[in-house]
Amino acid sequence: MSSLYVPLTQILIILLVVAMLWITQVGFYRALLNYGKTISQSRKISWYIVLGLFLWLSIIAATAKFGFFQNFDVLPPRIFFAVIPSVALTIFLLFSKPFGRFLKTVPPTWLVYIQSFRIVVEIILWLGFLGKIVPFQMTFEGFNYDIVVGLTALLAGSIFFRKNRFRRFEAILWNVFGLALLVNIVVVSILSTPSVFRVFMNEPANEIIAYFPYIWIPGFFVPYAFAMHLFSLKQLILIRENERTFTLKK
Repeated sequence: MSSLYVPLTQILIILLVVAMLWITQVGFYRALLNYGKTISQSRKISWYIVLGLFLWLSIIAATAKFGFFQNFDVLPPRIFFAVIPSVALTIFLLFSKPFGRFLKTVPPTWLVYIQSFRIVVEIILWLGFLGKIVPFQMTFEGFNYDIVVGLTALLAGSIFFRKNRFRRFEAILWNVFGLALLVNIVVVSILSTPSVFRVFMNEPANEIIAYFPYIWIPGFFVPYAFAMHLFSLKQLILIRENERTFTLKK
């Protein structure tokens, strides 16, 4: 029975990636319309963004297939190269003035609702534990509490951004809380790898993330959650600075 869990986790990862690409395309398309782009321009730019994400996913998938990430003995561990480019791009966009102007047109609820995808990620990790490929501490039964963010995302989005009732402070706290839980599981994940950083000595070690399609967890899902939190926080700061001119769009 446990042998069924592994292919199930692989199928769920691929399906979640497809769903995330579709949601991203739709979200950017609508935001670009709010930004003042034409329907044709919005459609073209949003699909370029999805194409860029698809190319990145393909690159790290192919690299994983060749075994590049499986060497945990070198410093820094090669798995970091699947994460750093996305994080660097997020930081660049965070301080980009044009992107800041674009963020004003993104519905605040979208940046919060999207975090609900972490529920599926946590289910994948739990199924991986049942299939004996993911260590206990990386599940919600262990030291991974990231599922709380996913479970509260839909509720938080509807409560914080109700019509004529904008809860900026609470939204900031929720994002900070979400970032803290994300950092927590990233640290637990690193301390579970078969590297010099390993602290959790129980088996299995966290080496499955070096293989396809699991490489998409650190290479896509984690940076995506990180980016959405930072973009939401940036947007909330912009709302405060420009509260007279900012239009809260649903």
